[in-house]
Amino acid sequence: MKTTAIAPKERILLIDGLRGFALLGILIAHITYWFNAGPTPDDIFQKYTNDIGFQIAGAFEGIFVSGKFYTFFSFLFGLSFALQMESKSFTIGRFVWRLFILGLIGLAHSLHWRGDILSIYFVVGLVMILFRNASDKVLIIASLLLILNLPIRIRDGYRFFYPTPPPTAQQQKQNEQKNKSYWDTVKKGDYRELITANVPAIADKFDFQFDSGRIYITLGYFLLGLLAGRRKWFAKWEEHRMFFKKWLKISGFATLGIIAVAVPLGIFFGNGEPKPWFNLLMSALYDVHCMLLTIFYIVGVTLLLQKKSWQGALQNFSVIGKMALTSYLSQTLIGIILFYGVGFNLIGEVNPWICLLMTIPVFVVQIIFSRWWLSNYTYGPVEWLWRSLTYLRWQPLKRGDLVAEF
Repeated sequence: MKTTAIAPKERILLIDGLRGFALLGILIAHITYWFNAGPTPDDIFQKYTNDIGFQIAGAFEGIFVSGKFYTFFSFLFGLSFALQMESKSFTIGRFVWRLFILGLIGLAHSLHWRGDILSIYFVVGLVMILFRNASDKVLIIASLLLILNLPIRIRDGYRFFYPTPPPTAQQQKQNEQKNKSYWDTVKKGDYRELITANVPAIADKFDFQFDSGRIYITLGYFLLGLLAGRRKWFAKWEEHRMFFKKWLKISGFATLGIIAVAVPLGIFFGNGEPKPWFNLLMSALYDVHCMLLTIFYIVGVTLLLQKKSWQGALQNFSVIGKMALTSYLSQTLIGIILFYGVGFNLIGEVNPWICLLMTIPVFVVQIIFSRWWLSNYTYGPVEWLWRSLTYLRWQPLKRGDLVAEF
């Protein structure tokens, strides 16, 4: 068995810090409603309807979190792709193989939790490769149109003039029964039943991705991240400080403008059965809102993490970010243990505002674990496995270890 010493590559601490912050947002999005990635029966929410804490938690999650952090994370994935392209050891074949391994990890994750995004990244990552030599202009136009969910805007516009028949009463009843059945599996089922129920949901997940347009939005952020990496916005961020400040103001004020428009529209036209034009308009405004707030988070957190007073936060976020894949998967593990029937079965039993507060101790535990792990090991455990399979040789795990080929 041949062994050679391989030193870990220099990392950009800021990008790791951004990954950590994105994972905090993802944790909030998932933990608030009990890590339930399937539909929730209406009667579950009824006992919380008049609770002010529930309303505040829902408003906070809906305005500031939902739809803003899978986009943030997707942007960073595209940025990582750009950085990998600069490596002398980078080849398209290796990246495709690396994506394939990620897809297998995502498939295993999907069997345990329906909200997995890694299997989506496998598919979207293959499409992103086609844009690797595209001009900056093409990347800007393509990313903007995809982030604004143009394919769905076109489809919804067509449906506005040629509406599809609403689901029949029988179809609605079947959907309700299906939703209730999955809820009961999460709530009462054992491990085998949970896995069995999640197998057909993999196809349902892709249906949702295309029907909602999330898969197009994800690709848009991949391409925007690719552009950012190509232009060295983060590798040489000092040179782009004014650019970041400019977009902080633009995205911040534009976000306030969108809210100022959307709230009165919702008050005056959102009661009762919403009109088709209202649904179209609010859907478009929501996508614009998510885009602007995602940009605001990216540039705002970048500026904050470079301040001396925020260096402690940068260090804490970066240890999570260095183990982003492990941290993402461990969040699911924690969520299943806390909320599912195979664990403490808290799903539906704890007010969402309490779940929101639970983000703090869970994330602190992740920071402590990541600090301990990285003080002893070179990579996170899942990152080590992913990297070893990518290069088909065991990578150094303990600090000072040698690398061994299979």
